Amino acid sequence: MGITLKKAQFAFLILLLTAHVAVAEEELVFAVSPMASPAATASSFSEFIDYLSEKLGGKVILKQRRKYSEINDLLKSGKASVAFTCTGAYLAGRRDFGLELLAVPIMNGKTTYNSYIIVHRNSPIKNIEELKGKLFAFTDPLSLTGKLYVTSLLNERGIVTRDYFGKTFYTAGHEKSIEAVATGLADGASVDSLILDDLRKKGNPYASQVKVIKASQPFGIPPFVVSPELPTEDRKALIKILLNMAKEGKGREILGKIGIDGFELPNHTNYLSAREVEKKIKE
Repeated sequence: MGITLKKAQFAFLILLLTAHVAVAEEELVFAVSPMASPAATASSFSEFIDYLSEKLGGKVILKQRRKYSEINDLLKSGKASVAFTCTGAYLAGRRDFGLELLAVPIMNGKTTYNSYIIVHRNSPIKNIEELKGKLFAFTDPLSLTGKLYVTSLLNERGIVTRDYFGKTFYTAGHEKSIEAVATGLADGASVDSLILDDLRKKGNPYASQVKVIKASQPFGIPPFVVSPELPTEDRKALIKILLNMAKEGKGREILGKIGIDGFELPNHTNYLSAREVEKKIKE
């Protein structure tokens, strides 16, 4: 059984790598969820979008929205063909309209990430119990690391979030959540480990002002997903480009600028832990 499965996976990979790269001459819309700030996202992904345009032989347009649900709306309607989105948004889209995984980025040698619960570095708060009655910042209602993880953590203890924190609000971005805690606008927040770790490496002043009091179990990394409306041949063309991108100098350099080592085919088991979190949500 295992040998047969491996042969099937190998055959599928060969089919993808030998697929002819030809996407319709229409514009292809690539959407990015608001995990980082809009300005940072536009700057980081500009060369990536140009690279895709060149390889596909057609125009690729970057679109951003304030909420993860708005990105899913674009994908559901076919107004966006592919997106780099939050794991929580992928799960919601998978459940609601059959959103599919396209490829998985490898970042820092891994295809997993964590949710970090953070407080100001000078705060005496040491655990989530001490955040009771405090002001807490969430990222987005669909964000796994910025909302769902903390909610499930409390729900497991029979606690409803609205009865636990003194007040909560949404920042619409992990960078904004980090800034809110660093500047005292919030007592705590839950954020994407990839973004906090990256900001620390870059010497971001806000990132240096927060500390992690709890890290979640590993979750499947934010994936590249595809609209159910996109034709199969176009999907094959996109996968071929992404899988080969790190194998050439220019592609590798562009990926390095957005913190991606390369891409691999999706492993659905990586997303089981996130699905378990989703099942526990009671709010």
